[in-house]
Amino acid sequence: MNFNSVNYMIFLPVVAGLYFAVPKKFKNLYLLAVSYYFYYCNEARFFLLLPAMTLITYGFALAVDKREDKKRSLLFLGGLFANLGVLVFFKYNRFFLGKISALTGAQIDLSWWLLPSGISFYIFMATSYLIDVYLKKYHAEKDVVKFAAYITFFPHILMGPIDRANKFIPQLDKEHKFDYDRVRKALQLMAIGFFKKIAVADVLAMFINQVHSDLYSYTGIILVFVAFMYSYQLYADFSGYCDIARGSAMIMGFDITENFNVPYLSTSFSQFWSRWHISLSSWFQDYIFTPFVWTNPLKKIPVIGKFFENPPVLVAVALVFITSGIWHGNTWNFVIWGMCHAVYRMAEEIMRRRKKPNKHPKPLEFWSKVVWVFSLVTFSQIFFRCKDIPSSLYYIANMLGDFSLSTFGTGIYNAVKSGFDATPMLIYAYIAYNILTLGILMFMDWYRHFRLKGKCLTNGLDRQKPVVRWLCYYVMIGLIMAGFIMNNGGFGASASFIYNNF
Repeated sequence: MNFNSVNYMIFLPVVAGLYFAVPKKFKNLYLLAVSYYFYYCNEARFFLLLPAMTLITYGFALAVDKREDKKRSLLFLGGLFANLGVLVFFKYNRFFLGKISALTGAQIDLSWWLLPSGISFYIFMATSYLIDVYLKKYHAEKDVVKFAAYITFFPHILMGPIDRANKFIPQLDKEHKFDYDRVRKALQLMAIGFFKKIAVADVLAMFINQVHSDLYSYTGIILVFVAFMYSYQLYADFSGYCDIARGSAMIMGFDITENFNVPYLSTSFSQFWSRWHISLSSWFQDYIFTPFVWTNPLKKIPVIGKFFENPPVLVAVALVFITSGIWHGNTWNFVIWGMCHAVYRMAEEIMRRRKKPNKHPKPLEFWSKVVWVFSLVTFSQIFFRCKDIPSSLYYIANMLGDFSLSTFGTGIYNAVKSGFDATPMLIYAYIAYNILTLGILMFMDWYRHFRLKGKCLTNGLDRQKPVVRWLCYYVMIGLIMAGFIMNNGGFGASASFIYNNF
């Protein structure tokens, strides 16, 4: 039951309507039940893993909160090992079993060892909760239903955002009643999310997937073009999901973490990571970067320690991004992707120590920095999209091959024709549609950054006159429907979200 499916369009209003009708003392139990049902629809095979890990974390957190002796640390490490051990097992079992199979010649069926949906996100939520309880930032939650409702809340269970317990659990104590203005804003936000996902990301994917499925037939400028288009596909796909998730939660009165804020208008890599996948970036900041810098474990290592008397910021930066790469997947491509961003951030940190950046750059300086950051981010995402090292190296080596505009135009035409299976008129219509939707997406980010100063786009819609606002609604709905039909050939199926794989 993906967000961009007809089933979800039926599920959400029914669930929200009944939620307001359920008595307050049963609301959390109801929310838990519907969240479990939603998760089961998406992950029947490993469904029991979710309640199992929820109960394990709940039990360890309570035990840690009650103890003040040496066993407290042991209990904390036990809970940490249980969570991260399960995550590592499911993330990397196919990798290690594949190596074992290759070395021994044993036939191992790898098809069974799939990655359970949402495991990376709910394990990170559980882990952060356990760490915060251990650090005495707040007491462990005694109500198991309330804690389970936090972990399994259906808008964030599959792909985040990674909400923190101290911000979400208190919301479960409040009385949530139907509020017209809140629901209106939620529907606006969901419409923006559906536009990003269905009208932009899913339609772009038809062309991009075709190029990557026959990668060795392409060379030159079209590969550069596809790399930039993939950057927008990834952004529209994941930020679209997060907008739908936030809107779904908002309908019922819940606020969940915003995950994106015009990242492609960033003038530095540190700014980019404060705007891209914000909940994951802050998780790494709080639970890896900051502890590593201030505890400085390198100082305790003989010989090496004398070089790290001061907080090893650069090492911590590298550690964060390599860990992020490993978190994203079990191939070297993701490690290299993480290393690219580690190099970007380390170089930026070194340059900042020599010269502080201009906080108010002039337009030419601003846009040149935006293009520079966006281009290097796009380069790193070649490793994110390509399936293995050989295809990534081919991609990079052949990007500067043929810069003929006629070859570029022919390549786009043939790729769209193969991926879309259309007549010439429909091919040109497809290209025009993408130009229009990408233009609207870029305008949305420009408007949010410069006119709304980073505030939610729903504020921009509310500023408009009713005629303009309703025109925006009809245009978005029309483009969403067109994208849905193009991608599915009718109603029924729906394109999955990219971050379903993580």
